[in-house]
Amino acid sequence: MTDVLSMVQVVMQNAGYRTWIVLNTQIPMVGFEDEATMGFVCTFESPKSLIGRWRETEAALLARHATQFRSAGDKAWNVYTVFLTEGRASEEEKREVRWIEEDLERTRKLTATGIQLRDDVTNAMLPLLPILSKPLLAPEDARDRLLRRIVVIAPQVQETVLDDSVSAAEIADRLRSVS
Repeated sequence: MTDVLSMVQVVMQNAGYRTWIVLNTQIPMVGFEDEATMGFVCTFESPKSLIGRWRETEAALLARHATQFRSAGDKAWNVYTVFLTEGRASEEEKREVRWIEEDLERTRKLTATGIQLRDDVTNAMLPLLPILSKPLLAPEDARDRLLRRIVVIAPQVQETVLDDSVSAAEIADRLRSVS
């Protein structure tokens, strides 16, 4: 389980969170926090263990860290508990694990089973991560792009909008006359 927690720390730190190993707990876990969000990632030996122990684990975390939550101000509304396991889940276990996320008591919850790679951790943590990539637009001629937009927005001026002999005032008059 230490490998999963190490991957969690790397993913969360890369996303701008502060992380730390939570000591003296029965379940291995990592804490995380940024300016708006805080929480814990708990790892379990198996999906069955996760299903059977998540509730008591969450309650113990909340009791142990109650003072910090009270002093967190608005951030206390954004407390997450993430439950992960390396073990693969059966179809029935997958359903039960997904139901945990629907429990709206105490903290917001994320769950995942079959965590083997850093990408698995990233996918499990996506709701807490910033957008990881920017969309790439294909290079194109700005004039052609503008003309395509004009056809959709104002087809009545498509022939004249880029004609230097037609003033902006004339184009505006044409647009007003059609409306």
